[in-house]
Amino acid sequence: MNMSLKNQYNFPEAKLGPGFAQDKLKEFKQLIEAALSFVVLSMPGVGVSYFLKYLTMQKFAYFIHIDLYSLPTLNQHEFYRMFLRDLKGNPDGKSDGQVFIETKEILKKLAAQHEKVVIIFSRFDQLKNDFDANFLSNLQALTTIQTGSPRSAPASTKVAGGAGKIVLIFTSTRPLHEIAPTALTGGNLNFYSEELYFKPYSKDDLKKLLRIEPSRPGLGSSAIEKLLDSSGGHNQLFRILLSSPKQNLLLDRFVKMQMKELIDYLDYHQRKQLQKVALGKSIEEIDDYLLGVGMIKKYQISNIKYQIFTPLLSEYIKTNLPVKLPVKEARLFRLLRAGIGRTVSKDEIFHEVWPNDSDSATDWALDALIYRLRKHPFMQANNYVIESQKKVGYTLVQT
Repeated sequence: MNMSLKNQYNFPEAKLGPGFAQDKLKEFKQLIEAALSFVVLSMPGVGVSYFLKYLTMQKFAYFIHIDLYSLPTLNQHEFYRMFLRDLKGNPDGKSDGQVFIETKEILKKLAAQHEKVVIIFSRFDQLKNDFDANFLSNLQALTTIQTGSPRSAPASTKVAGGAGKIVLIFTSTRPLHEIAPTALTGGNLNFYSEELYFKPYSKDDLKKLLRIEPSRPGLGSSAIEKLLDSSGGHNQLFRILLSSPKQNLLLDRFVKMQMKELIDYLDYHQRKQLQKVALGKSIEEIDDYLLGVGMIKKYQISNIKYQIFTPLLSEYIKTNLPVKLPVKEARLFRLLRAGIGRTVSKDEIFHEVWPNDSDSATDWALDALIYRLRKHPFMQANNYVIESQKKVGYTLVQT
């Protein structure tokens, strides 16, 4: 077997050094050494691909890195061909079946020469529309390849057998049984159910990633520290923040697009939990996935209180909550917001809120209505304050 395969990877992540993401590296290494294939689950854009390239450059196993974003077309046919090319094979003029057989033969030789062969399928969920039981079973079968040591292998690299030597790592933003329920059945379901959550990076690790993608010129260390805090360890968000010219980051359209993406890929139940956490409401039990990928984290263990991983997402949720106010509160709010910053007289309010019921339009009723609106979570979440102008009316301000 041509050993030059190892030298085809020259990822810049090698510059990150031996101290990068040690907690994550330890988790991955334990599963690999136990010969367990697994699915890496993470938020979209958190930066898993950087870590996987860093992992590929490690020495404790023989790594093969397959990046599905390199596919010209996202389908099985192109996937099989790219896989074989990455193994230094030639898929030209061959059927998918022939390509897969040749792939297995190459992996069989590699398994004879190395203690562990790890195949990383980066961004595997990009192929979800082409998942079926046969395709996933074919990949699973790679981990059971049986082989002896070929005569051509050096004595120092000869090892017995092959089963348990090949480990597959898949990445996805959702569990595979959710995105391809009909493709996972029987043995497939058991094989692809081994999952490892990938949480956001620590501030130190995110700073180290600047070694391979420097920040824009002119940013001082204190500014970078603030943006690190705002990013919550999410790499793509951090890169967007570094490029943003806005003082109020949520006014940056790319920041808002990132926030929207983080919410849209969740299911309804998970989005509702995010809303409750953003509003400071108590929750008895947080969704395992939200905790696992680090979108929500504990910050006070005694009362099991939670917070969203970045204050930007929390603020985005608050400011984009649908307004569901009772009828009279909604009328009053619309009137005050239309004249935000100016005093709206009581007569204006009585006319708008009680247009056909002047008998109910009393100072007492208005005081009670103002009280209810002030206490509504929507008002508090958006920092709206209603100021009383004695005997005149009320002014809405946003702090």
